[in-house]
Amino acid sequence: MRPPKKACASGAESATPARLGSSQALLQRRLESSPALPRHRFALMVVLAAAAMPVRLADSFPLVHSVSVLDILLIIAAATLFLDLAFRPLDPGDRTLFRILLVPVLVSFISLAWSQDRGQTVRSLLIYLEGLVAYLFVVRELNGLRPSRIMVYIGGYGILLVIPGVLLLLHIPGFAPQVPPNLSHSAGDYLSFYSRFSHPILGRSNNIAAVLAFFPVLLIYWGQSRRIPIATLAGVATAIAVFLTLSRGTLLSFLIGAVIYAALPRAAPGAATSRWRRTVLTVVAVGALAIAALYVANPATHDFFSGRLGSANINGRFSLVSMAVPKLAARPWLGYGAGVTPDADPKLAEGVHDTYLQQALYFGLPLALVVSLALWAIPAFFLSRRRASPIAGVIGYTIMVQLLSFIFESSLEGTVLRVLFYLSVGLGAALLRSVEAERPEATPVPARRPAAYWSVASHPPG
Repeated sequence: MRPPKKACASGAESATPARLGSSQALLQRRLESSPALPRHRFALMVVLAAAAMPVRLADSFPLVHSVSVLDILLIIAAATLFLDLAFRPLDPGDRTLFRILLVPVLVSFISLAWSQDRGQTVRSLLIYLEGLVAYLFVVRELNGLRPSRIMVYIGGYGILLVIPGVLLLLHIPGFAPQVPPNLSHSAGDYLSFYSRFSHPILGRSNNIAAVLAFFPVLLIYWGQSRRIPIATLAGVATAIAVFLTLSRGTLLSFLIGAVIYAALPRAAPGAATSRWRRTVLTVVAVGALAIAALYVANPATHDFFSGRLGSANINGRFSLVSMAVPKLAARPWLGYGAGVTPDADPKLAEGVHDTYLQQALYFGLPLALVVSLALWAIPAFFLSRRRASPIAGVIGYTIMVQLLSFIFESSLEGTVLRVLFYLSVGLGAALLRSVEAERPEATPVPARRPAAYWSVASHPPG
């Protein structure tokens, strides 16, 4: 009888390592996903803080003109991304989305062949590359985090963008507008910073409005759907800031985007649709009250509020378009090169306040169409996934609002604003990937590889 027992014992012994291995693997997965473990991405936190307040370190730098804290940090981030290649493949988030983001970069590079000013084209190309670095860095740092944790970073970044504008309106020292030294503090262009919500570094109201458009609906929707009051409050704060910019183009973009989204085939159940309605009503109500409060409390708003309702500003933009059209007619097929002012015309040095017309001046009509389609393919990528993940529809809507605002502004051509746009796409891509991985039908996340010694945290392969 002993031999069978021994056989049974040996069978048990042979099964024990398998059970132990399974238990250890299960424990490891629980430890990796445990909220009690340190999950802070300190490098990401520093980069987001620098993106919210990109203080300039030098204003007379060769080729790129100026260098900010954000530029330095993204150079370091690019170095870590390069060094990571020795340990794992590059993590693009989603390969299709990454290919879309590459299109403007490649077209800018091609335009070097006919550029009127290759120095300006190289500068524009470097800004696009910096945007790609911001996207890749955010995707890498947020990989492996739960959606709730990613939303903490998104909400924190949105609030960090709002704080400098609030301190500017309160005339706090150190947060005055960074403007050319020859601009008088009594000039209208300077005083307009204080008449509506602006940012001391990113610029006047339209610039910060285009950046903040990513946050209100996303944060409020998340707060209401997950019952997280702090997320809703962060969304309300960013919504107030957007409305206080009095940016007609951005506010109109929210409305046009909502009409377009409503026209899409319904992909969410009734409860999700109800949350959408509550979110929109909350944003509109809070924004209207905020504008009324600013008008009553801020004397500078009284002087400039009528200008936002007048036609002088609109006529000025039509004038820019009328000057740009003959330039485009002179070079309709190839344009003047990425980042180049046509014929160095000083009247067009600040752009034409229309991103898509600006692309036509840079690349000519055929390639401008390619770039514009690539930009609109970004929200289309997210919207196409909204049936499986309603949050994808929300992200797609927020990016669509930004792209609609580009009709009224050349925000994508801003040195920092282009980088921040790519950064926001990275935040959206990381959030969607995390939400999709959290679904029960999602495939298990593979075991993590050892991180490089310079990494802030361990990252699973892309």
